[in-house]
Amino acid sequence: MNNKFFLYFFIIVLIGCNNKKEISFETLKISTEKEVNKPLVVINVPKAIKKSKVSETINKTIKDKIISLLIFDDEVVVDNIDDAISSLNDEFLSVKEKLPGGATRWEATINGKVIYETDKIITIDLETYEFTGGAHGYESSILLNFDVVKGELIPNEELFSSKEEFYNIAESTFRLQEKIPANVPINDTGFMFEEEVFTLPNNIGYTKKGLKLLYNTYEVGSYADGQIEVLLPYAEINKMLVVKGEKQE
Repeated sequence: MNNKFFLYFFIIVLIGCNNKKEISFETLKISTEKEVNKPLVVINVPKAIKKSKVSETINKTIKDKIISLLIFDDEVVVDNIDDAISSLNDEFLSVKEKLPGGATRWEATINGKVIYETDKIITIDLETYEFTGGAHGYESSILLNFDVVKGELIPNEELFSSKEEFYNIAESTFRLQEKIPANVPINDTGFMFEEEVFTLPNNIGYTKKGLKLLYNTYEVGSYADGQIEVLLPYAEINKMLVVKGEKQE
C-alpha cells in the first residue's frame, strides 16, 4: 500500500513539473512617430501575460520606470503611460513657446528585453534614450532582477550572501579591466568615484554569461567614458550570491 502511495505521489509531482509553464511575454508597443508636433516617444518593452504575482510585479515595475523617465515635473503625479506622455508633451510645448526659433523635437525611446530567465530569477534590461535639447541626448540602461518564487523585485543589496567578498572581487576586476594599479587610488586614471572609494553601480543584473555590473554615463566617469560594463563569471562569484547564476548558451 505504501509503495503504491509513493508511486502515485511521484507520478503526480512529475506531471506537475512537466506541465509547469514558464512566464510568457508579449511586447508592449507605443509610438508617437506620426504626431510630428509632439515629442517622439517610442516604447517597446516586455509585458508578462501569465497571471501571477511575479507577472504583476514585472508589469508594474516597468510601467513605473517608464513613467519616471517621461515625467519632468516632480509635482506631476500620473499612474499610466498615456498621461505621462501627455505630461511630456505639455512640457515640450511650454519650452517651445519660450524659444524664439522653437525647440528641436524631443525624443524618448525605451526598449526592453528579457536577458536572463530561470525558474528562480528573471532579469529585464531597459535601454533608454532621452533628448530634450542641448548638444546631445542621454543613453542609459536599467537592469531589473525579479524573484520568480516570491514575485518581487530584488534590491541590489539583497543579491549577495557575502557582500564584502563580492565587493572585493568586483573592485579587483574593475581595476584590472580599466588598467588601474592595485596600489593607487581608484580615481588615479580619471574616474570620479565619490571620496576616492570604489562602489558598486546602481545597475546589477544576471545575464547568460555572468553577473553584469553596469555604470551608466556620468555615474563614475565623464560623458566621453560612456557606459562601463564589468562581467563577473558565475564560476567565480556564485558562492557570494543568494541565488546562484546559471551560465546559458
